[in-house]
Amino acid sequence: MKQKKSAKPIGLGSGLSSLLGTEVEKKTDNYKMVPIEFIKPGPWQPRKIFDKEELESLSNSIKKQGIIQPVILKANGTIKNEYFIIAGERRWRACQLANTHEIPAIIRDDINDEKIAELSLVENIQRSELNPIEEAEGYQSLLSNYNYTQEDISKAVGKSRSYIGNIIRLLSLSVKAKELLIQKKLTIGQVRPLIGHKDADIYLEIILKNRLNSRDIEKLIKKGNIKSLKNKVKNIDIINLEKELTEITGLVINIDFDSLKKTGTIKLECKNLEEFNFIIEKFKN
Repeated sequence: MKQKKSAKPIGLGSGLSSLLGTEVEKKTDNYKMVPIEFIKPGPWQPRKIFDKEELESLSNSIKKQGIIQPVILKANGTIKNEYFIIAGERRWRACQLANTHEIPAIIRDDINDEKIAELSLVENIQRSELNPIEEAEGYQSLLSNYNYTQEDISKAVGKSRSYIGNIIRLLSLSVKAKELLIQKKLTIGQVRPLIGHKDADIYLEIILKNRLNSRDIEKLIKKGNIKSLKNKVKNIDIINLEKELTEITGLVINIDFDSLKKTGTIKLECKNLEEFNFIIEKFKN
């Protein structure tokens, strides 16, 4: 097993700027213009999703003003003329939209990957640019690839160990739950009770359609029998349709629809023979 390096957490007062320091200005020999196609996102970058409108806005600015601040790169040690981004991925992506062929860059091959991974994660957290899954994957990467402990991460990002552990547990959610979390259709509080449940995706459907909050979800899961719960908890649209049909016909309407199987039944309750004949005549016509 690889021996753990002594961690030197940087804390929340720092970021990538602390890594580069004032020495950047002096390293003019490391400054160069690099073709866009020679550059790849760094494997340590926790952020995977970039706002399209923000990139387009930055692209328009680059077309008018050019690149004011260079990106920071590190050479790929195994592939010639290939560089990984340490800082400035938004600028690199915006340059592609602006059809810029080269980008000013400072090459920093003197920085080890472990420190870059930590600083990149801290900077993104400080700027609140990560969704919960990206944040969890960033922590997991430090644990798996750079021999960090949860205690090391806690000190580095300024968050408690329990917070780190709870966020990492989100990675065990289903693909669908993760997507809904990333899309901000559900909150961490809403999906947390679903961690480890084999019927999580069925619960998700009920949660979404009935707009349940975290407390409602916990109660729902405690009831246990998902099949009976599915029948008891109706989609708000189904409830509204029942009301609409009841107003039109004057009859009590009960709709039972299985959205997974896409099948269902409609029950019309007739209180007397007159109502029964009314329905028969409607079907005949």
